[in-house]
Amino acid sequence: MRSTHSQTALTAWLVTAAVAAAATYTPWQWSLGISRVCQGEWWRIITGHFVHLSWQHYLYDLLGLGLALAFCIATGLRSSTIGQTAFVSAGTVSAVLLLTHPVDIYGGLSGITSGLLARGILQMINNGALFSGAMLTACLLFKLILEHRGIAVSGIAPVWQAHAAGATAAMVLATFSRKQTRKPTPSSYDNMINTLTATR
Repeated sequence: MRSTHSQTALTAWLVTAAVAAAATYTPWQWSLGISRVCQGEWWRIITGHFVHLSWQHYLYDLLGLGLALAFCIATGLRSSTIGQTAFVSAGTVSAVLLLTHPVDIYGGLSGITSGLLARGILQMINNGALFSGAMLTACLLFKLILEHRGIAVSGIAPVWQAHAAGATAAMVLATFSRKQTRKPTPSSYDNMINTLTATR
């Protein structure tokens, strides 16, 4: 089962790489800009994330996304859950930027990547790895603090609001969908067996 989810994640990563390359080559046709969105081009809320302001930025983002996807698969998340998290994070990031931090052009997958990392960390904690989850949470918070201070790794000034929005959206989504990822307990197995026995 995990191999199937891994193949789906790899396919999604390759498709994203191809689309992002096209978007980066012609950024103004894809980018998230408040003026364009206000004119009715709502599709930019999603396509803007594929745009990158340099090829170095593009490579850093794809590397980060690939690691985040691998991390999510390793924690046991389903590909459908990963896709849902990515989509919700993308929409939330765009909404936050448009409402609180208007930009002429925004691009990058890092907001989505932050959401996937946060979702994977929560799944790790849910699996019982409390210490590792706490350490990774601290690392994610430290990363956001550095970005808030304007420290960039990719060569592009980080928009920390986007990364914080992506992580927050993923955590809220995980809270509402916790039943879908929670491991069955022994008591739940007993209840299932009793129910099946009673219906016979």
